[in-house]
Amino acid sequence: MDSGAPNHGPNIIAALWTCTPLAFLFLSLRLFCKFHKRALPFWDDYILIISWCILLSSSILVTLDVRDGFGKHTIDVIAESGIEALGRIGLRDHIVGFLTPFAIAWSKTSFAVTLLYIDKGKIKIVIWAIIVSTNLLLTMAAFSFLFQCTPVEKLWNTMVPGTCWPNMNIVVGMLASAYSGFMDFVLALLPWSFIWKLNLRRNEKVGVAAAMSMGIFAGTTAIVKCYYLQNLYSVDFFYDGGNLAIWGAAEVSTTIMASSIPVLRVLVRDVASSASRNHRSVPHVGSSLNAQGSKVTEKDHGASTIVEHEPLPPFEGLRNDVV
Repeated sequence: MDSGAPNHGPNIIAALWTCTPLAFLFLSLRLFCKFHKRALPFWDDYILIISWCILLSSSILVTLDVRDGFGKHTIDVIAESGIEALGRIGLRDHIVGFLTPFAIAWSKTSFAVTLLYIDKGKIKIVIWAIIVSTNLLLTMAAFSFLFQCTPVEKLWNTMVPGTCWPNMNIVVGMLASAYSGFMDFVLALLPWSFIWKLNLRRNEKVGVAAAMSMGIFAGTTAIVKCYYLQNLYSVDFFYDGGNLAIWGAAEVSTTIMASSIPVLRVLVRDVASSASRNHRSVPHVGSSLNAQGSKVTEKDHGASTIVEHEPLPPFEGLRNDVV
């Protein structure tokens, strides 16, 4: 029953269950596009699936928190659900706080792995440096959050005697969040350096590079989330922490969507050109790339046409899926 107390809960639920299904939609279309092109999933797909599973789990836990009063002032939570509700909300919040950095790190890693498949130059060193440093910092943020108190139970039960070092976790968390946001911008700009060298028309280069630069939106959400990290130790966190939950989910979902858009571009391109392909009743003599990433060579031998499949290097096949 609605008590009339100030409540951010409905906004939190609306945001989480907008971000999570949207990320699932883009991820599903990404995988459908891979199967449509008869290409097997790569490591970047599996990493992205794990990230979405963590996002889903976090959204469910926060939804349970809202049911118990998360989004309301602490005093209203106690009045409506009893002081025991504070422990339940606190425990679930800290599980989400521990898992979310991994979802963020792995969603960004997925896109970086995609770039590793596409580029064969020295820029791979930069990409690997981004992967290692981002995962290292966000893992540190997750464990500093989990072990900021001794004993750990004091995190969600303030009645337990012990010691906490919240300032250390705030510093590590804000540093990791700001760094991961900056890396989003770097990863968004990196594709331009090698896509511009491809043998494509200028408008195609711009289209491909722009599709692979959607990470700037993920970087923006990371910066906003970094600002709300200061609410982590608010005296009224149950009321003030809603924005942190929203922007944490938004960063993960935006990164998943941004990582999927380059693959979806191929599907959109194929659908747009399907009408013209249907008009081709006789195959042209020459060579092209088939869906499996192999070169198809057609030779005319009298009344019959022999089609030879020449395997391409893995890099070329993957590039065909993205470009």
